[in-house]
Amino acid sequence: MGLHMWMLAMSSALLQGCCSTRFFYFGASFGLETSVVGDTLQVHVYYRGINLPCSQNLDGICVALNCTKSRTQTVRDSNHTATWCMLDGGTVIHRNNTSLLHIRPSGCCWSPFVGSQKEIENLQFTFSLLADLGNRSDSGAINAPPQPPLLPVLRVPQNCAAMYNLTIYERDGDILRCHYGLRTRHECAHCTQQPFFMLDQESCVLQYNGRGTYGTYSIELIIEDYPRETILLTHSDGTQTLHSAFEEASSTSFNQRAKALSSIPMQFVIIVDRAVSECAFGIFRPVFIHPTPPNGARIPASLYDEVTFTISAISLNERITAFTVAGPHGLHKSDTWSVNDDRTVSVNISWSVGVHDAPKQVPVCFLSITSSGLQSEPQCIWILLNTALPDQQSLGPDLQCLTDVMILSVPRNLVANLPENSLQLNDASCNITGNTTHLLLKIPLSGCGTKLLEDEFHYIFTNKIISRSRNETLAQAERVAIPVTCKFHRSNNGSKEHNLLNSTTKRMFGDYSFEIQFSKEFNSSRRTAKAHSPFDATSKDHLYISVIANSNVTALSLYVESCQMSEEYNSSTGITLLHQGCLNNSVAEEHQTGNQKEKVYSIKLSSLPQRTSQVFVTCNVQLCTNTYSSKPCVLRCGSVSSSQMEQSDMQHVSAGPIRIKKESNFGPNYAAVTVGLGLGGTVVYVVLILLKRSFVGLHYRSRTRNSTWTRPF
Repeated sequence: MGLHMWMLAMSSALLQGCCSTRFFYFGASFGLETSVVGDTLQVHVYYRGINLPCSQNLDGICVALNCTKSRTQTVRDSNHTATWCMLDGGTVIHRNNTSLLHIRPSGCCWSPFVGSQKEIENLQFTFSLLADLGNRSDSGAINAPPQPPLLPVLRVPQNCAAMYNLTIYERDGDILRCHYGLRTRHECAHCTQQPFFMLDQESCVLQYNGRGTYGTYSIELIIEDYPRETILLTHSDGTQTLHSAFEEASSTSFNQRAKALSSIPMQFVIIVDRAVSECAFGIFRPVFIHPTPPNGARIPASLYDEVTFTISAISLNERITAFTVAGPHGLHKSDTWSVNDDRTVSVNISWSVGVHDAPKQVPVCFLSITSSGLQSEPQCIWILLNTALPDQQSLGPDLQCLTDVMILSVPRNLVANLPENSLQLNDASCNITGNTTHLLLKIPLSGCGTKLLEDEFHYIFTNKIISRSRNETLAQAERVAIPVTCKFHRSNNGSKEHNLLNSTTKRMFGDYSFEIQFSKEFNSSRRTAKAHSPFDATSKDHLYISVIANSNVTALSLYVESCQMSEEYNSSTGITLLHQGCLNNSVAEEHQTGNQKEKVYSIKLSSLPQRTSQVFVTCNVQLCTNTYSSKPCVLRCGSVSSSQMEQSDMQHVSAGPIRIKKESNFGPNYAAVTVGLGLGGTVVYVVLILLKRSFVGLHYRSRTRNSTWTRPF
C-alpha cells in the first residue's frame, strides 16, 4: 500500500511541476519491416512505448528516432498505478543497398519511478537495433527481424512467483534467443540484473521467484535470431554475409561463432508490490479463461477486416474491475460485463484493419486487474495482416460502385462452386443469388453488413462473401472469404462523393423521430406526452419518463445526453436528471427495458419544491450505430465515442406540462377530516363567543374569590 501511495503522490507532484514538458520513459518495443521502391530500400521502424506519468507535449521516443509520425493514447484502467500513456509511431529510413542496419537511439529520460533512488534523476534511455537486411539464400526474401510485443505496466505480489512468456513473433522460422542488454554495446541504461528475476534465454521466458524486494524494476532485453542452417545474405551491392547454423550445444553462451541475424530491443517495467495471502491464480489474482485467445495466438486478417475477440477472467475472492489492453491505434474495448455474481468478467476487443496505418504483424497484449490492484499474468496475441488489395478484376468483369449499391459479378469457381445457401455476406440474412456461372450481387451501401470506414483520403464501403456451414468449425467455415470494397475520395465541396456520404449516413439511421411518454407505473400503459399536452399527477406519485427513438432500422441505440425538468417549456435549465449521459442519482433512477431504443427514468414528484405546480421535460438525444459490427452501439456515462461509432445529430425533445396536484401525507381521508375539523371548530367558536357575552363579569368575580378559573374569553 505504501508503494501505491508513493506512486500516486509522485505522479501528482510531477504533473503539477515540470512534467508537462518532460518525458518519462517506461519501456518500449520495436518492429522493423522493409519494402523496395524502385532501387531504394525503405526500412520502416515501428515503435510502441509507455510514458508514465503522461507528458502530452512530447514523445521522447519519437524525438530519439527522428520519427515521421507519433500518436498517444491515455490509459486509465486502474487506480493503483499512476495514469500512463501508450505511444506508437515510426520512421522510414531510405537506403540504397540492402546492407547492415544499426541504429543506437537515446533520449531523456527514464521515469524516476524506475530503479534505485540513489541513481541520477535524469537517466537517459538507450537501445540498440541491429539487422542484416540482405536477401536470404534459403527463402530469397529480405531477412525479417523478430518482433517483440509491448507489455503493459506489470505488477506482481512480493511473495508470489510469476512467469512472463515474452511471446515474440518470428516470421522466418529462425531460432530465437533472449539476453539482458549489455552496457558495453549501448543496449541498456540501468543495466541491472536483479537476482529474483531469472531469464530463460532459450525460451525467452522471464521468471520472478517470489523473493524480491518492493520496488519498480526495469527489464532491458535484447532479442536475437539465428538461422537453423548456414545461409548467405546477399546485399544489393553484391556483397554477401555468411551466417552459420546456430549451435544448440552452445545455446546458453553468446560468445559462440554463430552471428545473429538481428538484435532487437525489448524494454519494460515490473513493479514488485505488497504481499498477498494466497498466490494461486483464480483465488485473488485473476486468471484468464475461455473464450480468451491463448497466449501467442496468431489471427490472420485481410484489408478492411474487423478482428474481434472476447477476453474473460475470473477471481473467486476479488472483484475484477478493469482490463488493460496494449494494442494498435484505433483498437476498441467494449464495456465490461459479468456473470457468476461478478466473479467472471468479460470484455470485447475489436480492431478494423486498414483504417489505421500499422505494421503487418500487430501485437495485442492484455491483462485483468482487481479492485485491490492484483493482476493476472499478461497474454499477447498477434494479428497477421495481408494488406494487399484484392485483385478486383479477378472477381469478375464488373464491380460497379454506385451511389447506393455495389454491384458485383463473381465466377463460381472463385467460391469453390458452393451453392448460394452456403454463402453469406456480413449480414447472413441477406440473400445471395446467381446463375449457372456467376454469383450476381447487389450489396447496399447501408445494409447487409456493409461497413463504412475512413482513412485520410477516402470513404471506404466494405463487405465480404464468406462460406457458412453449421457442420464445420469456424476455420473451415470461412475457407471462402472474398472482400468487396468501394472507395470514394473525401471531399468537402459538395461533390458527388461527399453527398454520397451524407445520404449513406442518413440511410444508416433511416427515418427517425424521438418522443417522450409519461406514466405513473413502470411497464404500464403509457401516454405519448406531446408538447403542451398536460399529464395529471399528484405530489405523491412516482413519475416514469420514457424517452423513445422511433426508427425502422434495427441496429440502433438511443443515447440520452441530458434531461432537465423545468417550469418552462423547452428550457435547458431546471432540475437536472442527466448530464453528459450521467444520471443524477440523488434525483432520478434509471430502469432497464431491454430495448436499445428506449430509456426509462423515474422521479419522486414529492422531491420537487413545494411551490411547483407543473413541469416540463426537455432532453438532448441522438442515435448511435456500430459501423463495424452488428453489435449494439453503447454510449453511457463516462464513455467516449470512437471511430467505430456513427452518431446522428443531437436533437431536442420536450414534453409536458405535468400538472402536479398537491396532496398531504396524512392519508386519503385527510381532506374530509380537515373539513370536519374546520366546521366543528367554527361551531365551538360561536358557542364560546356567546358564552363570553353571557358571562362577561364572571372573570372578575372568579379572581376575587381566588378561583382557579383564570382563562378569559
